[in-house]
Amino acid sequence: MCETCKNEEPNLREMWAAADKKAKDWREAGEEKLLRQMLDAREGLKSLGWRDGQYAPKDGTRFLSIEAGSTGVFPCYWMTNKHMAEGGGFWSEAHGDLWPAKPTLWKPMPSNAEVSR
Repeated sequence: MCETCKNEEPNLREMWAAADKKAKDWREAGEEKLLRQMLDAREGLKSLGWRDGQYAPKDGTRFLSIEAGSTGVFPCYWMTNKHMAEGGGFWSEAHGDLWPAKPTLWKPMPSNAEVSR
């Protein structure tokens, strides 16, 4: 138990068992079902105003980005760089730093969003 916060330490056996169960559930679901779920999630997000990542702006405009494999939504923009193969690349702002990005879905920043970098 942590004396400062009075929380019990995590039960690693329970966490491991939960991870094993999730992996087993995925294997039993099969690729077809999981791909259908992925498509449903994508279509659901598109119905909420998200757009295909391949059409994200490449003019330096900041936008919101979702990447495959991430559960977060982060500000993102294109930065021109003549040394990169495509003449530049997308960068996400997260946790006080910039990270290379490959937006799967994007949408414009909300109108009340701070525009400064």
